[in-house]
Amino acid sequence: MEPLDPYDNPIKCIFVCHFHHTAGPKILCQVPKDFMSKDTFETVSVYMIPKGQLQKFIITITTRDNKILGYPIQINDQKYLRNAYYFNLCFVCDHNSHTLHYEPIVKKLSSFLLNLEIEDNFLSKSDQSEKTQEELLCLMSKVMDDLNLYKRCTLIARQSIIYLNVIEVSRNPPTPLDFDVPLPVSEIDLLDEQWDLTTRQVAPFIDGVNHVCKISELSKLDIEVVAACIQNLVYCNAVSLVDLFRYSNMYVCTTKIGQLARNKSRYDEAISAISRPSGPKATFKDIFTVFSAMRQGSRFIDVCLRFNPVSINIDERNLVLYGLANGYIRQLRKYPVVLKEKDVEKTYMGNYYNGLNSLNIISCFTNSDVYHLDEEIERDIRIVSVWK
Repeated sequence: MEPLDPYDNPIKCIFVCHFHHTAGPKILCQVPKDFMSKDTFETVSVYMIPKGQLQKFIITITTRDNKILGYPIQINDQKYLRNAYYFNLCFVCDHNSHTLHYEPIVKKLSSFLLNLEIEDNFLSKSDQSEKTQEELLCLMSKVMDDLNLYKRCTLIARQSIIYLNVIEVSRNPPTPLDFDVPLPVSEIDLLDEQWDLTTRQVAPFIDGVNHVCKISELSKLDIEVVAACIQNLVYCNAVSLVDLFRYSNMYVCTTKIGQLARNKSRYDEAISAISRPSGPKATFKDIFTVFSAMRQGSRFIDVCLRFNPVSINIDERNLVLYGLANGYIRQLRKYPVVLKEKDVEKTYMGNYYNGLNSLNIISCFTNSDVYHLDEEIERDIRIVSVWK
């Protein structure tokens, strides 16, 4: 059974291999014992003890069952029979796991072993010394157990100490759909050197209104390039993704709305962002009242008909964008479900109506008009809709 989370895989094995002057590539120590068979090691040994160009580079090898992460090191010294000593410390994880968060640990632990070898021939004499080999085995066992259990380890050997910590790596956000709208949540300073040329070309068109397709058209870039750029901006917390603004959307207040009411320093910002560009400013009381009316069961068109935002100088689009950007409201999405399995084939695009696809996603995947889909769903008594 494959693991549910590729970032949350334990280390299955740690082994240290080296190049023996007569036997060639050889496993010096492994935990647990005999995890890496002789045949398996021989298959990958050319990558475990590679040529000089790959020394001190992270190397990842994926086999049918495992992913091996190593950092080969070469020590040049005339005290060795071949005037050099080669070794590699390797972590073994499940074959479909991500190992990026282990890379700094492998490099740091390899440098630790390098220092021990330079000072006391710690690795090279382990072949002849049972005591040294036992010490190495205990060290690797502690590393594996502590990292798997506690995500950290403190290692002491020969008056040297090292601290190892597994740093959590953020998951990649989903690839934006064609009609997703990137909403700025923090300022993108195009003078900042961290942004590449594509971001500099895409960013001017990210305004909370243009969807991915429109941005691709305006920036004259392929839609795949634009989607990858926006995905990176989501990862950097510079933008978030929202659906196209529609009066048929449903929004609800979050618990953060209370913070807006109590934080008077945000009043002027909210008024400035939400008021219509012409005419007098909206009042904070009216803004907060409209926000508070957004609840499950009321589409945004119902809220607008009730309060008539134009009459109280509120720009309804900016109201929604400001609320989403600051987390004061969130959107509820419609997920159609065919009640009976026998009706799936009889229903228009019934295979998509499984409760896992929102109406917006279905319209993107099938290149269908969302309003037409909505009307079809509402008319079909075999379909119910879940809002979440």
